[in-house]
Amino acid sequence: MKNEATRRGFLKASATTAAIGYFGAATSRSTEGYTTGFRSVNEQPGIGFIGTGIRFHTYHGKQALKHGPCMGICDVDAIQVGRALQVAVDHHRKQKRKLAIPTHEDYRHVLDNKDVDVVIIGAVDHWHSKIVIDAMRAGKDVYCEKPVTLTIREGQQILKVQKETGRTVQVGTQQRTEFAKRFATAAAMMRENRIGDVKELNICLGGSRESAVLPVTTPPKSLNWDLWLGQCPLVDYRAESQIRDVTGWGAGYPFGRAHRYYRWFYEYSGGKLTDWGAHHVDIAMLALNKLGSDIGKITIDPQEVTHPVEFDEKGMPLSDDRFNCATQFKVKCTFEDGIDMYVRDNAPELGFDNGIMFTGKNKSRFLVNRGKIVGRPVEELKNKPLAEDSIGKLYLDDASEGDDFGNDGYHMKNFMDCVKSKKSPASDLQSHHRMLNVCHAINIAMRLNRKVVFDPSSETFGDDELANSFIEREQREGYEIIV
Repeated sequence: MKNEATRRGFLKASATTAAIGYFGAATSRSTEGYTTGFRSVNEQPGIGFIGTGIRFHTYHGKQALKHGPCMGICDVDAIQVGRALQVAVDHHRKQKRKLAIPTHEDYRHVLDNKDVDVVIIGAVDHWHSKIVIDAMRAGKDVYCEKPVTLTIREGQQILKVQKETGRTVQVGTQQRTEFAKRFATAAAMMRENRIGDVKELNICLGGSRESAVLPVTTPPKSLNWDLWLGQCPLVDYRAESQIRDVTGWGAGYPFGRAHRYYRWFYEYSGGKLTDWGAHHVDIAMLALNKLGSDIGKITIDPQEVTHPVEFDEKGMPLSDDRFNCATQFKVKCTFEDGIDMYVRDNAPELGFDNGIMFTGKNKSRFLVNRGKIVGRPVEELKNKPLAEDSIGKLYLDDASEGDDFGNDGYHMKNFMDCVKSKKSPASDLQSHHRMLNVCHAINIAMRLNRKVVFDPSSETFGDDELANSFIEREQREGYEIIV
């Protein structure tokens, strides 16, 4: 009955319901104790959080709350709601803000709240597109974690709605503005031709996780499994009884379809291509100035691919009882100008397993990752520094202003600044869509285990009908994106 009621609710309520009061009254905003970031307390944006898992605790909560009060929290897991609420209440108490913060299971409650000006989305990947679209239609500006889309079509839909609404959207690809400017410096070096003519790039993302058979079990009482699935097919909840990871990113949850490990299922995410690829492929294409639509066709050749389950000839997994994303891979992407971009899990012969190595035809090369940027071209910056405006030119609107550029939290600050100024944020939606299309195309090639040719201009695979069948996916009734 609960599952059926959830579906009926989504069938009856479109994105516009938030704007006409479907969920009732908003919460009043306090005017005391705001932190810096806006010129006056009247400019402080009311913030709504949708999806409060690990990114809320590692970034969203502590960074967004520097700029305004929390006006609502939503998650389909009641435990995660409670943890996030405690963080927000503790912050409000220190800032002498009101402690009454509404919490919800359905994100449309947050969108209906007139005191919510910006929405921070940290939900599971397959929900991103619909929530972003609904939020823009409800008149909210949006900060959304990557990947914003699960399919190429979803990106097209989001861009259409952004054009219609004019809302500001920042994608959570923080490597563009944080990590001590290492990635911005790398991209600027490439734009200044610091390694001469480019021969190839090697991008290492690490491999996806493997699991044993995940038994069917009852979802946790705190989790609305039907609502968590959303657009995806209604399937049994699967999870182990034991917790394998006791430290690190996924600690505290068992291997299963939900929570930390959902990204190792193609149904809900794209494995390492939409996890780390959304960061490193992004910087690589930014550095090569290949985020436009007129860069020519890209030939994508999956030279080495290992999946933990078998796939049929249509690229669909034959087992649904374990993780199914590629665990090992080496994919050669060749641009029309002859540059080869290798996307792989690791590169032992090159001595690294995470990061981007840029190599010139003259064998000059350098490596960048979150911990370092090294190589002779980097050392040469001491005697020949980058041009003063070199980094600023990477963005549609110069996002490198201020002494705090490169510091933790700058990406959120850039978003909040753009909410005020209406400039394009550092990680704009258009460039993210174009970059992520390449990640999607790589995943499609790996699932089909054969070469494909992707055309960024038409956003199709030409006359390759099977590859084109992955451009969009069937959506469960009641959760469709309608644009």
